[in-house]
Amino acid sequence: MAVLLNTAAEIVISILYIIWIFAGVVIYPIFLYYLTLTFTGLRYNSRFIQPPIPPDDELPFVTIMIPARNEGMVIRETLLAMANLDYPKDRLEVLLLDDGSTDDTLERAREVAAEYPFIKVVSVEGGGRGKGYVLNYGLKLAKGEVIAVYDADNRPKPDALKRLVSMLDDETPAVTGKVRTLNWGKNVLTRFICMEYLYFQLAGQSGKSRLYKTAVLPGTNFIIKKSFLGELGGWDERAMAEDLELSFRIIAMGKRIAYNPLAVTWEQEPESWRVWFRQRVRWAAGNVYTVATHIKHLGEIPGWGLRIDLFLTLMIYYLLAIAVIVADVAFVALFLTFGNITWFTGLILSFVYLAFLLEIFAGLYDGGIKSLSCWLLAPFMYYTYSQIWVLISLAGLWEGRKAKKVWYKTPRTAV
Repeated sequence: MAVLLNTAAEIVISILYIIWIFAGVVIYPIFLYYLTLTFTGLRYNSRFIQPPIPPDDELPFVTIMIPARNEGMVIRETLLAMANLDYPKDRLEVLLLDDGSTDDTLERAREVAAEYPFIKVVSVEGGGRGKGYVLNYGLKLAKGEVIAVYDADNRPKPDALKRLVSMLDDETPAVTGKVRTLNWGKNVLTRFICMEYLYFQLAGQSGKSRLYKTAVLPGTNFIIKKSFLGELGGWDERAMAEDLELSFRIIAMGKRIAYNPLAVTWEQEPESWRVWFRQRVRWAAGNVYTVATHIKHLGEIPGWGLRIDLFLTLMIYYLLAIAVIVADVAFVALFLTFGNITWFTGLILSFVYLAFLLEIFAGLYDGGIKSLSCWLLAPFMYYTYSQIWVLISLAGLWEGRKAKKVWYKTPRTAV
């Protein structure tokens, strides 16, 4: 028995040595890099000055495209939010692109469109092939020189569109804003999602903008020049993460994506774990496609720093999963050896957790979240919400192998 225990201990120690080397070479540098992005993001936001907004008669004509499929529960409020935008209506067109809805989406949308002539309801022909196809369909109908994209559950602030337009120039053909969680207080899951979004935008948008003068496009609350979008060939209809895929092509052409943290839209997030899991698996699968398509073109990205950053962005689902697994294995080893292991294993556990917690707290601070429930919940986020990302990453790899790409519509709830 003693021999077996000694053998088991030797195996555990050997595994720990591998973890130590991997953590020192890969995990620590990545976490340190994202901590750097966090602090540079705080600096970017604190020093951000809204560029001058052009007079109404100098604003570009904008076409807002809203892809929709079975969005009857939320579409009326979304279209009313578009009607409430502080933007001259003679320079605004809203296209509700209905992709074969079987609920009352069309009926509710037409009721609003009857009150506002600049809102048009379009039934997409040959749909059911994903968001990229629907956006390209709308692009052919758009009259605007600038294209804006919003999801069907969004409620942008009245000044959001003007703030986005104000940052367009020749080197910056695309601009994105901040996405906030509308239903963040619904339950534990929506609070976790709120904290995740706040941190992602602090590090991945503000931090990146500070270091590299560019951000990445989310799926909503962004604008892009129509002429430039035409040069790119529109959206890739095979991509499930069409926003990340388009971002990569924009940056590879030497152009920038500006980020305006004051251009805010509110978005409804999943309220059930099952719906959230399916949504994130789809996003992870979209990353698989983008990696396979663009990893060989990383050399076209200007600057080594930005190349490494975009590589990390492409691989984020799997890097996070690996970091979680490494920390979990170290924890299990700590348990199996009754704590009789070197100080370095404890350092791995404490560093990963404390770095994660610091990043989440920074996001809450930057987002102005005063709710005590979020601050108290944040310490438990790593050991619950983040652990599920391992399963999401594996499921995304499996989903990404499928040849057929379909539109998975996130179910909505009334807010």
